[in-house]
Amino acid sequence: MDASREKARNYIVEVTAGGRGGPYAIGIMNVEQALSLPDIGLLSYTHPDPKKAARGVVVDRSELARFAQH
Repeated sequence: MDASREKARNYIVEVTAGGRGGPYAIGIMNVEQALSLPDIGLLSYTHPDPKKAARGVVVDRSELARFAQH
């Protein structure tokens, strides 16, 4: 794995799951760990770019996987 892809997989994201009572936190982890969670469709992730995450930008699993490939 090249250095830029390795760096992208180590960015930190917050994972949340949607539910009847609203979203609830699953945890804070790196991108690789987040992508290893089961694909249940209810998960959302803060954007791996810290500036975008600070603005509240969230991504779905496919967007997170694309980010990890860069």
